[in-house]
Amino acid sequence: MIQLNENLKISIVVVLIASYLIYERKPPCMFKDNGEFKSFGLQSDETPFPFFMIITIIGFTIYYGLILREGKYV
Repeated sequence: MIQLNENLKISIVVVLIASYLIYERKPPCMFKDNGEFKSFGLQSDETPFPFFMIITIIGFTIYYGLILREGKYV
C-alpha cells in the first residue's frame, strides 16, 4: 500500500490548485487564441513552456521546499 506523508499530500494539493488556476487563466505563452494547448517547440506557434512542464516544475519545487523546511535533506 502506498503511504502518503504530509509533504506529498500538500504538494499534490498545491499542484492541483496551480493546474486549475493556470488552465483557467490560459496564459498566452502556453495556450493558443482559441484556448487549445500550444505544442512544445521554438517556432512562432509553439511554446518552450508547455503546461505539463510548468506543472511538473511546480510540483517538484513545492515538494523540495517542504522537505527543506523540515530539515530532512541530509
